[in-house]
Amino acid sequence: MRGLQKCVLFIPLVFAQGGHLPDQNVLEDTSFDHFYNLEYDQALAGFVADARKSPESADVQNHIAQTILFRAMYRGGMLLSQTLTSNSSLLKMPKLEMSAADGEQFTNAIGRAMELAQSRLKANPHDAAALYALGVSCGLRGNYNVAVRKAYLDALRDMASARKFHNQVTRIDPSMVDAQLTQGVYDYVVGSLSFGWRMLGFVGGVQGNKERGLAMLNRVSSDGSTNRIDATIFLAAIYRREHRSADAICVLKPLISLLPRNYLLRLELAEMYGDLDDHGNALDVLNQVEQLRRAHAPGYETLNADLLRQVRERILINIERNVTSAGG
Repeated sequence: MRGLQKCVLFIPLVFAQGGHLPDQNVLEDTSFDHFYNLEYDQALAGFVADARKSPESADVQNHIAQTILFRAMYRGGMLLSQTLTSNSSLLKMPKLEMSAADGEQFTNAIGRAMELAQSRLKANPHDAAALYALGVSCGLRGNYNVAVRKAYLDALRDMASARKFHNQVTRIDPSMVDAQLTQGVYDYVVGSLSFGWRMLGFVGGVQGNKERGLAMLNRVSSDGSTNRIDATIFLAAIYRREHRSADAICVLKPLISLLPRNYLLRLELAEMYGDLDDHGNALDVLNQVEQLRRAHAPGYETLNADLLRQVRERILINIERNVTSAGG
């Protein structure tokens, strides 16, 4: 049960928790290293190869599905936290475009993962690893239902199922702290929904609590093993959404050296400095990114100049606004 699994309704962002560096053992797997450095084609090829070697692994099928989903998000420009923070509701994110071939591959991988997990559960209903994998599959399908299908009630049902399976995991084996990731994201996301949506969720057995969700994510980020990167990804996104950019900077900085080819990390850092009106540091970071792009540093050769320009323009607009306000 290695990283990558898990979310329920996604929060688009790719960075991690400060204070505790993620478990670097996850990155020793080449496919995961590619994934977290935005190299989704290479990651997917690696996971597909793993599936051939381990055809009975539900986890590998989940890895395939999540890589397909995140690749589509990356291509659609949905992995910057601007996508999240510019909307008042998690339900107002733009629809994610996914090709028919990718949609079929995602659906097939999720279906196969569920089939494999359910087969194990028939033999042993208390198989924690199978329950965990089944919860991951439900969570990923919930992501797909929100992002691609915009089928919110289906996503709520998937959320409830994912949380139920992972609650069973922690009851069977309390030492599996990683299973609390789905529960923490679930609590925060549902707790952030409007009253009407929460009532729909409540009818289906879905409840939420933002503070409890944050506490669980913090625990996974500090005490988990395979899910520490993912837990800190959500914490960072949440901190910025909650206008806690200083906390988000502390969360983000340790990852830049850990994931050197992930240029989104530095762009996020610049945006967060901008949130705090620390425009000197914001522009310094952007200048570093520009230098890396011009030098064709590994990973930065794929950085679109327009994206860099858009981030710079947002920060410069904020500087101009502040100067105008100060001038009275």
